[in-house]
Amino acid sequence: MRDSFGSRHLLVTTVWLLTVAASALQGQSPAPSGPWRIAEAPANLRPAISRAEVVIAAMHDALLWELNSGLEQGGPALAIKSCHVDASRVAQRVGREEGLAAGRTSDRLRNPTNAPRAWAAPLVKANAGRRVQQVEGFAVDLGDKVGVLRPIAQRPICASCHGRAASFAPAIRAELKDRYPADRATGFEQGEIRGWFWVEVPKQR
Repeated sequence: MRDSFGSRHLLVTTVWLLTVAASALQGQSPAPSGPWRIAEAPANLRPAISRAEVVIAAMHDALLWELNSGLEQGGPALAIKSCHVDASRVAQRVGREEGLAAGRTSDRLRNPTNAPRAWAAPLVKANAGRRVQQVEGFAVDLGDKVGVLRPIAQRPICASCHGRAASFAPAIRAELKDRYPADRATGFEQGEIRGWFWVEVPKQR
């Protein structure tokens, strides 16, 4: 009887300890996933962030080249038609080659297809109206990927179609109304965050 009682007591104690341990583990906070400022991101995310930075630089350069080319050839109206083309092509090409996704977004969209990704939406909303010099960018751990956001500044070259709508030339207003009837990407002041480049990079190549 003593042995039977002792065995049952040991079994009950063991089950209780396992239950307590399981409850403690369930109560633990999961590993932080961010967001982090780029400079403060964990070391294990930095290789993916570096790859994202290369993609963002390529999209930025392509967008700037296309914008300048459109302004030189046909003024702001032509730039509106073409400024998104090269940046989109770069994002698609790099995505195929590198196995990642990339694009642009904003809290005030011109093209509704550029809505923020789910992980980026809170950051885009929280930083609306801030100036680029105040915001470095962000990294978010997405599990098997890393999401990276970098702000796009409103510059003088952008004012003709992203500045105050009252100052737009009639041709610009007509072009925007025709191409983007739900356009909200106006009213930005110089130095303000006009939008974001985003990239999702796999942690492992």
